[in-house]
Amino acid sequence: MFDLIIAGMGDAFEPMNLLLVFAGAVLGTVFGATPGVSATLSMALLVPLTFGMTPVHGLSFLGGVYCGAIYGGSISSILINVPGTPAAVATMLDGYELTKKGQAGKALGGAITASFFGGQIGVLVLLVAAPLVAAAALHIRSAEFFWIVVFAMSTVGAIGGGSVTKGLIAAVLGLILGAVGTHPFTGSLRFTFDLPALYEGFPVIVGIVGLFSISQVLYLCHGRGMDKQIDIPTIGSLWPGWAQIMKVKATYIRSAVIGTFVGLLPGAGADIASFIGRNEAQRFSKNPEEYGKGSYEGVVGAEAANNAVVGGSLVPALTLGIPGNAVSTALMGGLLIHGLLPGPRLFTEQAGIIYPFILSLFAANLFFALAAFGGLKYLAKVVLIPQGVLAASVAVLSFLGAYAYRNMMEDVWLMLFLGVVGYVLRRTGFPLAPIILGIILGPLAESNLERVMTIANARGMSAMQYFMSNTITVVFMVLTVAALIYSVVREIRHHRSGKTMLTEE
Repeated sequence: MFDLIIAGMGDAFEPMNLLLVFAGAVLGTVFGATPGVSATLSMALLVPLTFGMTPVHGLSFLGGVYCGAIYGGSISSILINVPGTPAAVATMLDGYELTKKGQAGKALGGAITASFFGGQIGVLVLLVAAPLVAAAALHIRSAEFFWIVVFAMSTVGAIGGGSVTKGLIAAVLGLILGAVGTHPFTGSLRFTFDLPALYEGFPVIVGIVGLFSISQVLYLCHGRGMDKQIDIPTIGSLWPGWAQIMKVKATYIRSAVIGTFVGLLPGAGADIASFIGRNEAQRFSKNPEEYGKGSYEGVVGAEAANNAVVGGSLVPALTLGIPGNAVSTALMGGLLIHGLLPGPRLFTEQAGIIYPFILSLFAANLFFALAAFGGLKYLAKVVLIPQGVLAASVAVLSFLGAYAYRNMMEDVWLMLFLGVVGYVLRRTGFPLAPIILGIILGPLAESNLERVMTIANARGMSAMQYFMSNTITVVFMVLTVAALIYSVVREIRHHRSGKTMLTEE
């Protein structure tokens, strides 16, 4: 592994790749700081830009966008009490209170340092753990993989936010769309409606752009935009000082570990990690009464956790082909358009691409931190972009991206159709990420189930008998049932308590 890491450094840190990582980190920060543009939408808009790039350059650019967008959401949450991304909601609770006290610079500086630290810890875990997971995954057979996929889909309700029932319905809708196209074994066409664009299956990139980008355009058009000009407060010095950092060093470490672990769980997201990180910081704090009134430690606890999710979420995405959250789902689209199939063989057959990509994430975290420290007073202006301008810009990029994917107008119509569907689903409280998850994982589940049925039939067994004869498969079956039960219990408790559940990124 170490020789592959050393070999990957040459491609990861060559000038052109570093320039693209820097551009991605800055663009991600700008998009993340813009209210109404989530990290997932940022990825959906910018994935088409990588069509003409080499795989290393394209993935490194998207990695920079991912890291920058998760951090960028903290800027608007701290300055104007409007989170740029759902991951920054927990940051807003203490960050804006510090701004009202005239300590915006302190809050922003804490967000930068914590995001940088958490991001680097997450990537370090990704670099070390992903090859080990991939090596173990090479021994996973069709039966185990099928139930791993089913378990991943079940955690959409157990771990993700919002209504559990609606999350599972969205996942089933995604599985149905994943069944569109040619049957993997018989070659027959299903649900294609005589559209050549659907013969090879539902295009993931078009689905991402339509569901996230076009639905967001319609969502922005539905709103009134900004009714009045918002003043950005004086920021002041950003560097918190070593004394301040060392005072809460345990919070940096604890939240980074929490965020990385949450990222490893399929269906979880940076928003969940940030709340857990902040809550645990308050529980261990010597001054818990300051939380909600302007706690520097609260900002650090939330930001270190949500940026650590980046590395953690890519472990299951790269090694098993199971995205950890909505943003890594969009990033998988970048893998697919470059002919890279996520899974354990990625680390053996495409090591020359994957290791430079992972190493470039270290640079991405450094670049967004440097850009923030050096130019935050300029980057902060994006929080004032009117929604009308934002909606028009997103629409143009969406049309260009959908058509450029395969140069087919049918893809544009599919994008618009899914955009309308996505808008209706969002207005009725259905999450969109499980749909994309289903489109990607559906064909994987189907092909593995077909193999299991073939093997079981040859042995004179039913598929269920074959599943029950494998210990690992039984474990994942139990975990799936447990996740579904926990989903129902969690939703009942939330309804009884009247709490608002988290939304997807």
